[in-house]
Amino acid sequence: MNLKFKHSGNAGDIIYSLNAIRSACDLHDKNAILYLKLDEPIQLHPAFKHPLGGVMLNRYMFDNLRPLLLECNFIDDVVIYTNQKIDYDLDKFRKISFNLGAGDIKKWYLYAFPELQEYYENSPIFISSEQSDYIVVNRSERYNNGQLDYSILNQVQIPIYFVGTDTEFKLMKDIVWDIQHKKVDNFLELKYFISASKLFIGNQSMCYSIAEQTGCNRLLEVYFGCPNVITQGWEMFNQEGFEYALKQNNLI
Repeated sequence: MNLKFKHSGNAGDIIYSLNAIRSACDLHDKNAILYLKLDEPIQLHPAFKHPLGGVMLNRYMFDNLRPLLLECNFIDDVVIYTNQKIDYDLDKFRKISFNLGAGDIKKWYLYAFPELQEYYENSPIFISSEQSDYIVVNRSERYNNGQLDYSILNQVQIPIYFVGTDTEFKLMKDIVWDIQHKKVDNFLELKYFISASKLFIGNQSMCYSIAEQTGCNRLLEVYFGCPNVITQGWEMFNQEGFEYALKQNNLI
């Protein structure tokens, strides 16, 4: 018999919740069924844009996430939530009084379900690919650190690919001239492409959550107004940190 979990998104929050789901499965010695609730309204600062508009998760995102989530050996199925009986409501973290703009997103679920702490492991969830000689960049329109100048990437001598929306790509193309837009069929394919890169560079977005859960070589753009992604990889808070990471990886 499976443990049943429910989550309403965002996509990155779902991916970061996988460590807690794995902990619950270990605690109860069962595999999971993950129910995802679609079209829950999102609350954002007026200055922020979200690619899904006014909701946290829609059918398009569900269809793209499902193959990725099913790669987890502790998840037996991923299903649209339609009021099924559940054991763990992973949206509970939104009802606890703590600052969602700080701390570690992965551990939000431990605050909601303290019994999972004994079984919690902060280790990658996804299988990583063999490294290839290219860079992958993702930068959403949210959580941009104004101290960073991505034009430094014009000094890089290996191929650079962008993953993200057309609008996000156009914004980056204005800065990094030779960057190419990589499009994928689903987020499992995206995971393979990101994890095979020599370096993944991203801000606090869903793509970074995928990179973090593969354990690949990665560089996080830290947004000082909402530092709630605690990476095990490289970090850049200012241009000095950006250039240092690129030099240490023999890219400039």
